[in-house]
Amino acid sequence: MLSKEDNHLLTRTGPGTPMGDLFRLYWIPALKSDELKSDGKPQKIKLLSEDLIAFRDTEGKVGLMEEACPHRGTSMYYGINEGCGLRCMYHGWKFNTNGDCTEIPSEEGDPKFRQKIKIKSYPVKEVKGMIWTYMGPEEKMPEFPEFYWMGLPDDYVMSERVWQECNYAQVMENDLDYVHAAFLHKANGKQEVGEGILSSDLGISPDHPLVRNPPVKQDVEDTNYGKRCIGVGIGSETEHAFFEIHYIFPFYTFPPRLDGDDGMWHAFIPRDDYSTWTWDVQFSHNRPIDVQANHERRGIKVDEHFRKQINFESDYGQDRELQKTEKGNFTGIRGIAIQDHAATETMGPIVDRSKEHLGTSDLPIIHMRRLLLQQVKAIQEGKEENFKLDSNSLKTLYSAGIYDSNKKSWQEAFPMKPQFKKDGQEVNS
Repeated sequence: MLSKEDNHLLTRTGPGTPMGDLFRLYWIPALKSDELKSDGKPQKIKLLSEDLIAFRDTEGKVGLMEEACPHRGTSMYYGINEGCGLRCMYHGWKFNTNGDCTEIPSEEGDPKFRQKIKIKSYPVKEVKGMIWTYMGPEEKMPEFPEFYWMGLPDDYVMSERVWQECNYAQVMENDLDYVHAAFLHKANGKQEVGEGILSSDLGISPDHPLVRNPPVKQDVEDTNYGKRCIGVGIGSETEHAFFEIHYIFPFYTFPPRLDGDDGMWHAFIPRDDYSTWTWDVQFSHNRPIDVQANHERRGIKVDEHFRKQINFESDYGQDRELQKTEKGNFTGIRGIAIQDHAATETMGPIVDRSKEHLGTSDLPIIHMRRLLLQQVKAIQEGKEENFKLDSNSLKTLYSAGIYDSNKKSWQEAFPMKPQFKKDGQEVNS
C-alpha cells in the first residue's frame, strides 16, 4: 500500500505539482498526425491538466499552444487557420506555430506592442504518424526517444489513442501486472488468430502461457531505461515460458510478448488527474501488420473526442451468458483493451492505494511506484537530476519472451542484454 500522501504525490500531475514537473521533462505523444490538416480545423487537446490547441499551418508546420488567447482569454479553437497562422475570432490577433504574434489588427499603430505579445506554445516533433511535444524548460529538453518501432517501415506499425476515464497510474499498473492476463484476458476455448497476433476479441487461448497459469515466479531488474520485469510461466512439461515487461521511465511500456509475436508499446499520458490518454502502438517485426485484426481484437471504438463508445455506462458490453459457454471468456466482455479499461476504470478516477493489499505478484508495480516516487522526491529535495533515458537502448528494445528448459533459472535462460545495464551494474549471464 501507499500512504495517502504518497498516493497524492504519485497521481497529481497538473502545472506546479512535483510529478507534473517531472513528467514535463520527457517527450509526450499528443495527437496523431492525421488529426490535423493544413489550414484546417484546430483541435483541442488536454495534456497534464493544460488546455491546449493544435493546428497545422499553410506550410504543414504543427503548432501546439495554450487555448486561451493572451488578449482577453477567448478560445483559439474557434479561430481562423490560414496564411501560416491561427487568428483569434474575437479581435483578429494572429499567432504562428512558434506562438509569436504576427498581426494585431486592433493595434496596428503600435508594432512594438505586437512584438511583446506571445502565446504559450510547446515544441513538437512528428514521427511515424504521431505528433510529440515537450512541455518542460527549454534548457532541460532531453534527446527525443527513438523507440525501436520508429525504425520499422510505416506499414509494419499502427497506432491508436483513446481517452481512458481514470488516473494514469492505475492504467500503467495494469500493464505491469502479469497475473491479470490469466483471468481478465482468458478465453474459454482456443482462439483462431493470424500470424503473430496474440488474441481474438474474446481473449487469449487457454493454452497460451500468459493465461495457462499465473507466472510462477517474478523478478525485477534495474536498467538504463527503467525496469525489466521478468515473469516465468509454464510452457510445457519440460519448458518454462520466460517473459519480460519493459517499464520505460516515466510512462512508457512494452507489454509481454513471445519471440515472433507482433509487438506492442504503450504510453500513458495524464490528460488530467482523472483521465488518461492511452496510446497503443502495435508493430510487426518483419511484415506489414494486419491492421484490421489488431484493431478488432482490441475492441476499441471511439467518438470524435476519442472517448470509448463501449464504456462504463454500457457495462462495457458485458454478456453474462458469454462467461458460461465454451465459446466465451472469463469476463463476458469482448475486446482485450475494453477488458483492461473495465478493470481500471471501475476502481474509480483515482484509486485509494492506502486501502489495497498487495501480494507477491504485484512486484513490478511496487518497483514502478518506488522509482517514480524516489525520482520525484529527489528532485523536490534538489539531490539529483531526473532519470535520463539511454537513447541507444531504446532503438533496440522490445519485449521478446522465450521458451527454455524448466531446469534453468530465469537468470540462466533469459539474462539481460549488456546494452541495457545501468552504469556499474553487474548483469546475469
